[in-house]
Amino acid sequence: MNRIILIGNGFDKAHGLPTSYKEFIDSYWSKLGENICNQGIPKVYEDDFVKISIRSIRTFESYEMKAIKCYANFETLFNAHGDEMEILFKNQFFAQLSKASLKNWVDVENEYYSTLVKVLKNRSRNPENEISELNNLNKDFDAIRHLLEEYLSGIIKTDQKFASIQKEILAPLTQKDIAHTHKMALIKHVQQRVDQIDVEIHQLQRNGIDPTCFYGKDENEIKDILEWVNKIRAIDERGNRRQYIRKNIENLPDYLSLPEEIMLLNFNYTNTVERYIPNQSPNTIPNVQCINIHGRLNDKSNPMIFGYGDELDDNYKAIEDRNDNRYLEYIKSTSYHKTDNYRLLLEFAESGYFQIFIMGHSCGNSDRTLLNTLFEHQNCMSIKPFYYQAEDGTDNYSDIVRNISRNFKDKQLMRARVVNQTYCEPLLK
Repeated sequence: MNRIILIGNGFDKAHGLPTSYKEFIDSYWSKLGENICNQGIPKVYEDDFVKISIRSIRTFESYEMKAIKCYANFETLFNAHGDEMEILFKNQFFAQLSKASLKNWVDVENEYYSTLVKVLKNRSRNPENEISELNNLNKDFDAIRHLLEEYLSGIIKTDQKFASIQKEILAPLTQKDIAHTHKMALIKHVQQRVDQIDVEIHQLQRNGIDPTCFYGKDENEIKDILEWVNKIRAIDERGNRRQYIRKNIENLPDYLSLPEEIMLLNFNYTNTVERYIPNQSPNTIPNVQCINIHGRLNDKSNPMIFGYGDELDDNYKAIEDRNDNRYLEYIKSTSYHKTDNYRLLLEFAESGYFQIFIMGHSCGNSDRTLLNTLFEHQNCMSIKPFYYQAEDGTDNYSDIVRNISRNFKDKQLMRARVVNQTYCEPLLK
């Protein structure tokens, strides 16, 4: 039995990194104000996204431009001095994002997809504009992707690591977190671990090897594990052993119910989660690995995947039927084939039963195809969200669950697999 942990932007935010969409877009407008002041007024400021003309130095003081912290600040300044200022957006999708009240990265990806659908639907009215609109949208979107990579690469990294998160990543499997239909699988998992340990211990003792060295645990832990292993192995019938394990599973040493393998499925472009991979020896349980499913910063062998991933949407078939590959340029599922990450994930899912933990991922529609594959997989035993809890005590558990539900076709299956809030916890305690 294994575990897949979905790592989203909330994970980076919990570690103090300014990786939210709002922080990214606000950073652009804040730096724009600083750049204009540094180059002097009056002037023409221009970059890949905007061209701003300021005709009179008497229009406003430099401190007003330095006070810009977001697009709303710039818009207020522009409205007050519009006669002496002119702004031209060279990137129309960037203008669309700046003016929209978006909060999360999933909103940006949804905005791209909805704009893509509009281009397709406008084709019947203005067929001569379709290709230019499509090319401009993709060009604008790619420029924003590069701007994001530049922004994230410049963020001051932190080595911060939370013991509570490490503990949850490596936590044992528990009955309360497993769907009713898979509880017996947990009992069998413990029984297999007991049989494995019994064989290993006897072999170590025959070879004169100290078990504490092999398992990396102290003498008291090994003693406790061996006592339970001997109790269970002393029961003759396997059916009776399972019954004994079921009755005592809450009291068993954690080691007996640890997952075999843990997959850290990182949807972020940063490497924050990689610091939670423990030092491992060949016999370490659980074995922890990481897949950067959306790529890494400045890595040509695993480039950033930025786009939309909902092939279950009603409009997606119409996009495919258009038979123009430019419509699919920033659809995530087509980008997954650039590396073997998605194939490795599917192999992991097929290798045995798995539990899903959600740490900082919103489970929004922009990853719907991938999430549906995992959530409705025959080997998925449960889905446990770790939610964000604000200082006033409110949390986003219900929002996560609503988003999870959109990734299910089978709602009855969703209700069986999602762990209720009674047994869930905040990501940071």
